[in-house]
Formats: sequence, C-alpha cells, structure tokens
Amino acid sequence: MDPPDLHQIADAFAAGIPNLMDQVDQLVRAIPPGSVATYGDLAKSLGDSVASRWVATYLLDPNCNVADLSHRVVRSTGEIGLHYSGSSETKARLLSAEEVFVANGSILLETYRTQLPPIVPSLAKLKAWQRDFACPEEPAFRLSDVEVIGGIDVSYGKEQAVSACHLTKSNGQSSLGTKTYIGEAKFPYITGYLAFREIRLHLNLLAQMQATGTLPDVLLVDGNGRLHPRRMGIATMLGGLTGIPTIGVAKKLICGVIRAPELRVGKWEPIIASKDELDEILGYATMPHTKTKHPIYVSRGFGVDDKSMQTILERCMAEHRSPEPIYWADRESRKLASTL
Repeated sequence: MDPPDLHQIADAFAAGIPNLMDQVDQLVRAIPPGSVATYGDLAKSLGDSVASRWVATYLLDPNCNVADLSHRVVRSTGEIGLHYSGSSETKARLLSAEEVFVANGSILLETYRTQLPPIVPSLAKLKAWQRDFACPEEPAFRLSDVEVIGGIDVSYGKEQAVSACHLTKSNGQSSLGTKTYIGEAKFPYITGYLAFREIRLHLNLLAQMQATGTLPDVLLVDGNGRLHPRRMGIATMLGGLTGIPTIGVAKKLICGVIRAPELRVGKWEPIIASKDELDEILGYATMPHTKTKHPIYVSRGFGVDDKSMQTILERCMAEHRSPEPIYWADRESRKLASTL
C-alpha cells in the first residue's frame, strides 16, 4: 500500500479545527450590560467545562478582541476575579457602572447571571472526533527493522510555534540531526485536547520530511498515546493519521492509576484505568534514572507493542528525564522559538 500524502492529511486536519477564540468573542458580546456569565458558563457553551481555565486566560489578555467587555465574565463563586488591566477595582467599577452591585469583590450570580445563546459546541465535537477516530489496521512491528528513531516536540514563540523532530540511529543516542517547521498555533492549550493544538504543526513537518525521504521508522511523541481519557492522545492520533509507529511520552499523568506504591529505575509499572478496572493497562510509569525524582509516563501510540516500546525507550534514555530524541527536539524547538 502506498503511504498517505501527508500534505493532504495536514490540510484536511487543519480544516476540521474550530476557532475557539471567535466563539468566545461571540458569547461575550452576547452578555448584555448589567448581566454576567461565568468562565465555566462559556466553557460549557464551547462543549467542555475543562476549558474554563483557558477562557479565563484568554479574557485576561489585553489584546483579545473582547477585552473591553471581559468585565462581564466572573468566577463560578460569584467573585468578580481578575481583569486584563491588572486591577480588580477597575473590573468592579465597570460592573457598577452597568448597575451590577459588587460587594467585597463578589456579586450575586442568581441576580445577574444571563442565559448565553446556543452555539456549536466545538469541544464536544472534537471530543467525539477523538472518541470515534478510526486508526487503520496496525501492521506487525519488527524491532529489527528500526534504523532511525525520531522524537517530536513543539515550542511556542510570541506568535508562532516550532515543531521539531530530532533523529537518532537505532541505538537512540547517535544524532542524525533535527528537522523543523514553523507555523501558527491557533488552537489553545486545553487539557485533553493537545492533539488539536499540535498535530497540524507535526503533520506539516512530517510532510516536509516525507518529501525528502527522512521520516523515522518509529516516532516518540511528547504527549500521550492510549494513556488518555478517550484512549486517543496525540501520539495515537498522529500515528493513525500518518501510519508511522508512535510512542507517547508524557511528564504529567492526566488519567489512570499507577499500581505500584513506589517507582524505581528500570521498572515499568502499569498504569490502569481505575482501581476497579485492573485489566485495562493504559501505559507505564518509569523513573528515567537516579538523578531525577520525577517519572515519565509512556504509552503505546500506534503500531508498536508494549515490549518493543519499552526496549526503544530504554535505548533512548541517558542523563535527561526525557528520552534523547525528545530532549533534543525540545531543545532545538525552544532555541528557534525564542527568535520568533
């Protein structure tokens, strides 16, 4: 079977990503003077309350399109919260000018809360996209066929982002260089939705590498694979789209329970879905080396079995917390992003 055209896949993927900032702008503009909504209300309208922290961060940016109306969005407790000006007093004054009574930095939500207009719940649609994403059939993985290992990561500049893929020989240590791609990161960081922020950038980089015949045989991805609330983290989705065997390597545990009470170097401790679901292993926690107290969380992305995954990671570990291909991809992407 011919490999997929990654340029076409990148374009198709980008076409399915909504502009959440435009949606928040629409909602905030719909809050009438003398009324408020909460950050959580806006997030629920987008389709997932987990986005409330990002909504608050966005509205605290003085450059956002609705900064002059952002005083109408408050915390779920009734506290008015922060304002982009840096002054809660300014927010209180603006609300008072619209006849919203503020006392001790709080308001009565039951008095002033408005009903937001219905919009397309974009995050709910993205969640369904991940849940229903159909990976192609995974071919048998042969460790002996691995000649090049890649590590891929993204760093962010002020307006643009850099996807970098560092390549090593099959020993996971000998460098073959780094490839980079610079583009816009339009989708925000929201826990559980990393794929929609970074995959487009990764796909464009991998498309460039496909054109030059430099794709790796297996790809370590900074992020999760099956170790994900919907079993479809960025590593799994990226592998399913490209057909490249992938492994997710994360520094934060976003779901699951580690069986072992203590983690040790060289041990791969299973991460299960919950204490009641002992048979579903989502990934593994391991200590990279004795110089760190912080583990990494490793999970199958696409096309790699558990035993091969562990062997590859062990080849790639050195003195850093991250495996070498990801460490150098992170370092090179940060270096380039700092100039943007």
